[in-house]
Amino acid sequence: MRFACVIFILVVSLLASGAEALELITPRGTGMGRTVSLSRPSAAWQVNVPTRGLAPGDWSLEGGYNRRFELADLDHLFLATAARWRQLTVAVGASQFGKTELYAEQLLKGSLAFHYDSLSVAASVSAMQVQLGNNYGQLRAVTAGIGLSYRYRRLLLAATADNLTRPALTDYSDKIQPVYGLYAELVGKEAYSVSGRVTLEDLQKPRFGLGQIIRLSRRGSFFWGVSTSPMEFGGGLEVNIPSGSLTYATSVHPVLGFSHTVSFAYGSSRRTSKGADEFK
Repeated sequence: MRFACVIFILVVSLLASGAEALELITPRGTGMGRTVSLSRPSAAWQVNVPTRGLAPGDWSLEGGYNRRFELADLDHLFLATAARWRQLTVAVGASQFGKTELYAEQLLKGSLAFHYDSLSVAASVSAMQVQLGNNYGQLRAVTAGIGLSYRYRRLLLAATADNLTRPALTDYSDKIQPVYGLYAELVGKEAYSVSGRVTLEDLQKPRFGLGQIIRLSRRGSFFWGVSTSPMEFGGGLEVNIPSGSLTYATSVHPVLGFSHTVSFAYGSSRRTSKGADEFK
């Protein structure tokens, strides 16, 4: 009975999150409606969306796990790192969703971004592997994507295009369609920022997300968000520690229940977390 329940929820989960199949999970994404904090990006966000989040010479490392609908069989582990050298930012991330004895997706994604003034442009490569139990072999797909971001005063904008090569896991399976993302963030004059996201995919309804970060003090922030298709509500806390942070995020699906994400981040500089030049 439990096995059938896991299979049902797994199928529903995959159908609901197909657009993010080749997107690295992010620490605050669960609680922020899958939006992106362009002004305070984590290493995982640097993998997915190019930004000027790191100062030259800085680096960041983060990792964590997500428990989807409170089922261990749907655990999602991730690890990401990003570093900037002069006008270039390199970011690499890896993740695994599910259990290898039942169903598992492994993702390896890397990006290279070039920064010029307020503009950032990037190219990315994603490699995905699917395992169907221990005795059913492995399926693989490799694809590429591009992205750019721009900042004008307190307004930050970004756009991404993934799966541009339309890969397929097998010669007989449907191709993975391109996914386009539009992102925006408005940094308020007080200790908050509001972010939005639109995800577009062929033959799928547009997916919308809205999120907000509220800085409670120099020691931490609260965030919340909502996303559509399916409708999910979330929130969480981020606590600053020396040279890093700890984050907890949660969201609730109206039918399948709660999901939780716990993550850590560490780096040579946490300038963006401290809000030195974002919240004034």
